Amino acid sequence: MWAKVIAIFLLLLQLALLSSSNSMVFELRGNVYPIGQFFVTMRIGEPAKPYFLHVDTGSGLTWLECDAPRQSFHKVPHEVYRPRSSNRVPCEDERCAMMHKDLDTVHDCTVHPNQCDYDIVSYKDGYSSMGVLLADKFSLPMRNDRPNLAFGCGYDQQGEKEELEVDGILGIGRGTGDLVSQLKQQGLITENVVGHCLSSHGGGYLFFGGDVPSTGVTWLPMVQEYTIYYSPGKVTWNLDVLLKYELSKTPRVAVFDSGSAYSYVHMDTYEQLIQAVDVTLQDSTLQKVSNDPELTQCWRYNEPIKSVDDVKHEFEPLQLTFTYGASQVTLDIPPENYVVVTERGNVCLGIRNGSEHGMGELNIIGDITMQNHLVAYDNERA
Repeated sequence: MWAKVIAIFLLLLQLALLSSSNSMVFELRGNVYPIGQFFVTMRIGEPAKPYFLHVDTGSGLTWLECDAPRQSFHKVPHEVYRPRSSNRVPCEDERCAMMHKDLDTVHDCTVHPNQCDYDIVSYKDGYSSMGVLLADKFSLPMRNDRPNLAFGCGYDQQGEKEELEVDGILGIGRGTGDLVSQLKQQGLITENVVGHCLSSHGGGYLFFGGDVPSTGVTWLPMVQEYTIYYSPGKVTWNLDVLLKYELSKTPRVAVFDSGSAYSYVHMDTYEQLIQAVDVTLQDSTLQKVSNDPELTQCWRYNEPIKSVDDVKHEFEPLQLTFTYGASQVTLDIPPENYVVVTERGNVCLGIRNGSEHGMGELNIIGDITMQNHLVAYDNERA
């Protein structure tokens, strides 16, 4: 049922956005749990071959697992991309300079002038990639032409998982050399706008370009000092205003990150959140358990829980308040946007202690919190 609804919505969105021929709409697959990511299918190379790319607004580099040759790698869904020497981007190329600017690394061509190397790109889950910049043909929705776009060939990947659900990363954070910026530079879209809607039932859509809605949406200015992240500035978290639980008395900077399945908050907020949730569950038959390997704050009935729909009535909504200047905007977060039901039949908190994962003072607004919202990033009027 939900797959049909998403397919119909995608068709309507394509007709609306592509009427100007300046937008691109991609169907997303995946979910918050158990897959832990949303991904798009990109057809790359000559001949074109499919690759699954994890959609990540928290990074600016798109890359594939690549045999150049491979030094360390993971098992991926498709045949590994094998570049030709003609695919290499020279170090002096402007695209190489833009990549290093986006990665905040030194652009030095003294060692390998004929290729554009990038050092280890690290992610918050402990995964990392090292590689070289390439350029190849991309197939794009509703387009006959296949533009030549620069992306990373990751030949040395490190991480705990031996087998991955995706072939690489689609980095669409703020930058100058990311995929969306390249599309605009080549005139394939007129507006550097990125948007997505992630369904709580899995799947969704992603779009590039298009006319930005002026009504029916709430716009927030982005903090300029974050060169890659989309950040609305400082936020506070609260559990239902009727209960008057102020979870974070100190506003902290937040970023929207589609590359993170869960949301992360400072340890002070996290501890307050756990206490507040425990209070709301005092009269519930849910019992706290500690048998889930990935998520630490979990509850269950005597019988296994089948879906979030069966248990969301036990939890209260959260509020996420964005502050900019003298103005405030509050986003209501229903229970299905902060809890998940796991394969063990537990309901678990999908907001994690960021201080335990190296986030410091930063709040991460991940996929779970953005579900069922249209989130658009306007890089033209940021």
